[in-house]
Amino acid sequence: MTDSFFLRLPPSLVTAGALLLSGTLLNADSVVVFNEIHYNPVGPSENGEWIELYNQMGINVDLSSWRISGGINFDFPEGTLVPPGGFVIVAKDPGNAALDGLPLVVGPYEGFLSNGGDRIDLRTGSDRLMDRLDYDDQGAWPVAPDGGGVTLAKREPLLFSGKTDHWLPSLQAGGTPGALNFAQPGAP
Repeated sequence: MTDSFFLRLPPSLVTAGALLLSGTLLNADSVVVFNEIHYNPVGPSENGEWIELYNQMGINVDLSSWRISGGINFDFPEGTLVPPGGFVIVAKDPGNAALDGLPLVVGPYEGFLSNGGDRIDLRTGSDRLMDRLDYDDQGAWPVAPDGGGVTLAKREPLLFSGKTDHWLPSLQAGGTPGALNFAQPGAP
C-alpha cells in the first residue's frame, strides 16, 4: 500500500513561489525600498537631486551603517531610524529649500545621479542588497523626469523597484518628497 499526503498551501505562498521560479523577483530583501528619485532637476546644478526611500515595515527600521552606492555614494549616519510606513530623503543638498520641513532628510551624498540613467543600490553594513533601481531616460522609462521638473515616482510604494512599469512621472513639479506619490487604490 502506498501512503500519500497532500499539502495545501495558501494562495499567496503559491504566487510568491511562482514569481521566484519565473525570475520576476529581485535578489533583494526590500524592507526599505526606493520610492521616488529626482535625478535631473530643472537648472544647471545637481543640488536639487534627491532619492526617497520608503519603509514597508510596521516597525522602525534602523539604517545605521547602510549605504547607497552606484552613481552616488552615501553612508547613513548612526541612529537613522525610518518610522513604519515612513520616508527618508537622501539629498545632494539637505538644505535645499524644496525639502524644508520634511521630518527626515539626510545628506549630502558624493557624486551625482546620472541624467541619462544609472544603477543605484541600497545595501546594509554587511553588504546585503536591500533594493536596486536601474533607471533610465529612454526605452520604456518615462522621459518627463529628465529635466522637466517632475520626479521619477513609483506607482505604489509596495511594488518592486526593478520593473519599469512600476514607475511614472510625478504629477507635480518637484515631486512629493516625504509623502505618497499617488492616491492609492481603496484609500479615502
